[in-house]
Amino acid sequence: MEDPSKKSELLASSDFTIIDNQKFGKNKKVKRVLPQWLAKPTIVSVDLKNLDLPIDNMPELDKSLVKKLQNKGCTHFFPVQAKLVPWLIKSQKNWDERWIRDVCISAPTGSGKTLSYVLPIIQVLRAFTTHQIRALIVLPTKDLALQVYKVFKYFIQHTCDLQPILLESKNLTLEKEKEKILQFDKKHGWISLVDIIITTPGRLIDHLIYSEGFTLQYLRFLVLDEADSFTNILKNDWLYLVNDSLEYNGPSICTLDTLKKSPHRTQRLLFSATLTQDPEKLKFLNLFDPKLFTSIVKRKNIDILQNVNSDEPVRGDFVGKYTTPKELKEYMVLCPEENKPLTLYHLIRSKSLKRVICFVKSKIEVHRLARLLCRISENDTNNTPIRVNEISADVSQKVHIDYMKRFAEGKIDVLICTDSLARGIDIERISCVILYNVPKYSKNYVHRIGRTGRAGRKGKAITLVTPEHKEIFDKVLSTAGKTNVKQLDVNVSDLEQYEQIYIDALKGLKTEITQKAKPVSKKKWKKYKKIEN
Repeated sequence: MEDPSKKSELLASSDFTIIDNQKFGKNKKVKRVLPQWLAKPTIVSVDLKNLDLPIDNMPELDKSLVKKLQNKGCTHFFPVQAKLVPWLIKSQKNWDERWIRDVCISAPTGSGKTLSYVLPIIQVLRAFTTHQIRALIVLPTKDLALQVYKVFKYFIQHTCDLQPILLESKNLTLEKEKEKILQFDKKHGWISLVDIIITTPGRLIDHLIYSEGFTLQYLRFLVLDEADSFTNILKNDWLYLVNDSLEYNGPSICTLDTLKKSPHRTQRLLFSATLTQDPEKLKFLNLFDPKLFTSIVKRKNIDILQNVNSDEPVRGDFVGKYTTPKELKEYMVLCPEENKPLTLYHLIRSKSLKRVICFVKSKIEVHRLARLLCRISENDTNNTPIRVNEISADVSQKVHIDYMKRFAEGKIDVLICTDSLARGIDIERISCVILYNVPKYSKNYVHRIGRTGRAGRKGKAITLVTPEHKEIFDKVLSTAGKTNVKQLDVNVSDLEQYEQIYIDALKGLKTEITQKAKPVSKKKWKKYKKIEN
């Protein structure tokens, strides 16, 4: 048998490297160098308490729109509006002369992003005397699309002849909806009846593919609200269809040749509280000479403007990538999975929480948690019952809207929901957001907690974290640059007072579920078969 020591000496004297003798260190993570437009953004304040631009002190904005703002009780522009509205109006004056820069806006939820594009679009398009589809606003959810449509309707009414339309109506077939958008004339062919389309991607694709005469060749504005939800390339064939429908759909490089062939290029406006910096995703959006407006919250002992003011290449994230409202206070509660329902109930009771939105991960869990919370509350004879409702894909749009209205009026205390309400939806007076499950990604966390602390109002966000998910939550916070999340302590002794009512609630819920799942009797089955035949 060969001596191992001689073999080791032989290998050591040869050209081979003995791995056992090497010390391997962990490779440093390489951070990409940001392009100049991401590294050197225009910084927008997040201070919504000390506003310094009165609404009647923006010369670029038409007086009729200022009057509309005054009628809504507005006195000052929010910082993102003060920066973006005049910039967009001025940039559009060069439409006939050169390509206009695309714009990305990364600002906290509730900071006034919607008005910052609604006002310039109306201001620019009101000058046209004929109807053409000149603005397309694409949003990820029907609720958000309806919300934006109402904003356009308010500012257009009695001020100009622009016609906005909301697609995605369940009450209209595609053909009937087309009749509201287009009209056929024997002499002139297809004539547009609308100027502004607000939609989600699904219905837009239907019209692009199946509606004869539907065209985007006159489009001046393409707005992607909650733009980060549209940057998954595999899910967004619709954006290819949109690009192909535009007057100019070539590369985003302005040369004398491209400018001569197509002087008019649609301006893209991207809005998000969690804007991506992935080069591949940004390339997919086909941006031309983009300009970034971003908000930041200053942190103690950190010079967050250092990268912006420096001439050195910037690596890592752009400033303000995950900014949340200054008025939002964030907390976490460590508790085991089995204690979550009672912990939720205890927080609502002990903190006297009203107008609470509770996010859970699935529509099944939405229903079960809502029913359980109702039963616990009903069994708790020492306190006034909590008014709980649920919103998920199983709830009709009509009921959905009614619940949100009643919630805003204070007639519902707690809304249990899925992520359908996590993006952009502005429900008035949400005082607290509770995350029943730890989100997997930082952007999901930012969007969920961003439902409160909006428009300068105070808000709380509480995340229930199990010991098994503590590491994941810490990573989420780290990625989002969060260092100010405080821990709330809820002890088992705090929950003991609810122990019996919780047991009774679980028994009642089990009976309720069993009854709903009860098999059909033979008698009823024969009756169904008789009707069927």
